[in-house]
Amino acid sequence: MTVHFWTLSMTIVILAVPIYCLWEGNKAQQDVISGKQTRLGAYVSTIVLLWIPTLYLLTGMSLGKVNSADLSLVWAGSINNWLGATGLLLIMGYFAFSLFSVMKKKETHQNIRLQLDHVAWLMPRNLKELTLFTGGLSLSAGICEELLFRGFLWQLLTPILGLWPALLLSSILFGVAHYYQGWPHVLRTGVMGIALGLVSWLTESIWIAIALHALIDMYGGLLAYLVFRTTDVNLLLDAKA
Repeated sequence: MTVHFWTLSMTIVILAVPIYCLWEGNKAQQDVISGKQTRLGAYVSTIVLLWIPTLYLLTGMSLGKVNSADLSLVWAGSINNWLGATGLLLIMGYFAFSLFSVMKKKETHQNIRLQLDHVAWLMPRNLKELTLFTGGLSLSAGICEELLFRGFLWQLLTPILGLWPALLLSSILFGVAHYYQGWPHVLRTGVMGIALGLVSWLTESIWIAIALHALIDMYGGLLAYLVFRTTDVNLLLDAKA
């Protein structure tokens, strides 16, 4: 990837995302909990934050500053490509089975709710929120974060640091960009970034990583919707009792 003004400016734009998230801290969480901002508003704000640097990246692609190969946006139809696609279908099947099981076993909802407690404020509680979370936020996260952190930043840093140190650094920055969820989630997200980088490397295309990232977020939203919908009702009934 040739280093020129656009590349430098693109790097600055990407780095601004985790810096902004550190600066804001848990303001979004506080605003949602206090009622100052709705969850829908938080989703929209996050989607805008994701697409601003991504649109700049896509503009650079249209101007020839970076090409699809630099971002691993290739699908050669290789065995690795198709193995990745097959694995993705298996994961989709597992997620569908898991959600079906959760729907049937309502006795597990309280335990799952506790596991999701650190992001409870962000999780969808009604169909309108679920639609924007899955169709807007999850898709945006999959597309934008993979293109920015795995597609651009990892490839930019690789000639400087080496393949794996570059993946580690880009994943750390990816984790910091989720600081609004708290430091424990920063670590978990950083590890997820490394895993998604490995998926992109093994499948020889970022498309599988994009789809997997979006699918994981959608699964989380759907799982939370099922769980919080029933446990919120139970909490309300307990409060009235």
